[in-house]
Amino acid sequence: MIKLAKVRGARTAESYISKDPGFRLKQLANLRQGVKKLSLKELIKTERKLKDLDIIEFCEKHIHLEKGKLIRLEDWEKEVFKDCFYKKRPRLIVISLGKKNGKSTCSAIILTYLLINGETGELYICSNSKDQSNFITYRKVVSMIKKDPELSKLCRIYSDYIENVKTGSILRCLSSSFRSSAGLNCLLICIDELSSFDTESLKFFFDELQLSPIYQNPLILVTSTSGREEQGLLWDLVKASEKGNTPENYYYIKSGEEANPSSFVTEKYLASQKNKPGMRPNLFKRLHKNLWVSEEDQFISDQEFRACIDYNLIRKPKGKISVWLGLDIGYRNDYTALFSVGKSEGKIFSVDHKIYIPKTEDLQFDDVKRYLLELNKIYSIRGIAFDPFQAIQLSQDLRKENINMVELPQTQGNCIAFSQCLFDLIKSQRISFYESEEIRQSLINCKVIYSSRGWRIVKKSGTKKIDLAIAGAMACYIANKAEDSGVRCRWISNDEEEEENGKWQSVEGFGGSEGNFLPEKYHQI
Repeated sequence: MIKLAKVRGARTAESYISKDPGFRLKQLANLRQGVKKLSLKELIKTERKLKDLDIIEFCEKHIHLEKGKLIRLEDWEKEVFKDCFYKKRPRLIVISLGKKNGKSTCSAIILTYLLINGETGELYICSNSKDQSNFITYRKVVSMIKKDPELSKLCRIYSDYIENVKTGSILRCLSSSFRSSAGLNCLLICIDELSSFDTESLKFFFDELQLSPIYQNPLILVTSTSGREEQGLLWDLVKASEKGNTPENYYYIKSGEEANPSSFVTEKYLASQKNKPGMRPNLFKRLHKNLWVSEEDQFISDQEFRACIDYNLIRKPKGKISVWLGLDIGYRNDYTALFSVGKSEGKIFSVDHKIYIPKTEDLQFDDVKRYLLELNKIYSIRGIAFDPFQAIQLSQDLRKENINMVELPQTQGNCIAFSQCLFDLIKSQRISFYESEEIRQSLINCKVIYSSRGWRIVKKSGTKKIDLAIAGAMACYIANKAEDSGVRCRWISNDEEEEENGKWQSVEGFGGSEGNFLPEKYHQI
């Protein structure tokens, strides 16, 4: 047996036992750790101790914050608990407040309390994705149990669920697949951010969730901030709340100046969020004022545009400067726009713009190509951003002329990125425009539409053109990216005498996959 162990590298059972008495005691202690089970008498004693507590006393004695201190309930939390967990036990609780008011913590408290002191049953945390539940509300419940010795005695935590070892109640996360929601025996259903249940599959998932009739006090708990449009599951609940609370349904919905009842949400915090880069006025109203606002919003105001006008800046300035362009192609009965920008000391400035209004049904690409070749003689074009689905043939022709063409498909993600870039530049006044009514009108015509991934600029109607604004946003986006490249290089001549004088230097705007071609006399390292 020993020879076999040596050949195969196996270890005998005796080899795991330390010969050092001190280390052996530690080994035995480690083996006992985690497997010690409470006796039935101890479990009953702990359960009775917790059963005597109402939900507010339970929080004040057994719910700890991240720093280990016992939680101090907010006044609005006490109001909700008194209304719902004493004389009255509604079957539906809807809490809708502004962001960062502790809605998820409140949900975690209710889940923990009912897991310990509620009826024996199944408790589920639901959201539009399982990860959201797992990493927010579920994580808070796990933390609350681990930090309290009494709760730890009664609960056993696994990777994807928590079990009350005395009653057999189970708390787990539930994915938003409607196939997994049928057939559940639900005592409590906790739904986080119901406003995001905006697809047909998620609505079907919500409809399939039903409380079990075998329980005395089943509960659906909904926490959410207001949605993007006045329709959907949450909006239906908001409209129902206008009739007031009933024995079956309880609504705690606050908006406007009352949307932030928590003491830690101060005016200073709200001001910092309002002035946060990229925070749209309507987005702030929805997230922090809990208001149902329209999806569309004004991109920038006339005042914000005029604050970026440099009256000393002229169109087509002299000098061989580096420029970046955005190209927005319009095919049939639509405008084609080009917008070029330069860059100096981290600030963007407009160089030139061009709008083609089709005289016939189809755009003549030769006019666009001719303009770009002429512009390349005047300036050094570092890149032209374009949508490959619009102008693939034109891009191939221009690449033959040694002009760098940067593919920027107008997908939702890219539109959000370059819209945000232009907005941030205007808000921080890191872009300068020469006087132009065409540029002003195009930017003023832009509206903002929100989606789950962010917001992007769109046009309100077909008569109000924004093609020049789109081209400008694309140009600013690639110019900004080029600025962050930080590439240092030097141009080395094939002539030995000139090569000796070569120096390393930072090259403005260097970047992209292709770049401008060098004269034959030089090569790049």
